[in-house]
Amino acid sequence: MRTLIRLSKQILYRLGLKKPPDLGLKRDDILGAIPLRNATIKWEQNDEGEVSIVIPQKDKLWVKIVTKIFMVPGKRVVVFDEVGSYVWMKCDGKHTIKDIINSLSGKYNLTRKESEVSLITYMRTLGKRGMLGFAIPDPNQELRKKKEKIKL
Repeated sequence: MRTLIRLSKQILYRLGLKKPPDLGLKRDDILGAIPLRNATIKWEQNDEGEVSIVIPQKDKLWVKIVTKIFMVPGKRVVVFDEVGSYVWMKCDGKHTIKDIINSLSGKYNLTRKESEVSLITYMRTLGKRGMLGFAIPDPNQELRKKKEKIKL
């Protein structure tokens, strides 16, 4: 059954009826990525350790009109739970995704696989919403640094 599904997908890819998945990044590249908070987003941490993010409405005419007609507030506040706040605080540009997975596993008594799957899903959601960005280190950068040290 699996081979039949695999064959049908390959046929669709070759005919151009289905786009093959983009496999540009390897798993190690993703785990080595450094999540960064969007600098334009305002956020704060309360006394209980929960993070609140303030998302302003878009600055378009139709949004302003709908806001006034239906009395919608001009901003939306998203409050993360304990785990979400912990992850948000770790997205400071110093920790890799792998580091965050390991710290989640230890702090919340999860298996590595559970924390990896849930963290990557959560970060993908935050990335799609524009709250997080990801810096992927160049694997050749370490080789260049080593060569420069040898030359010196």
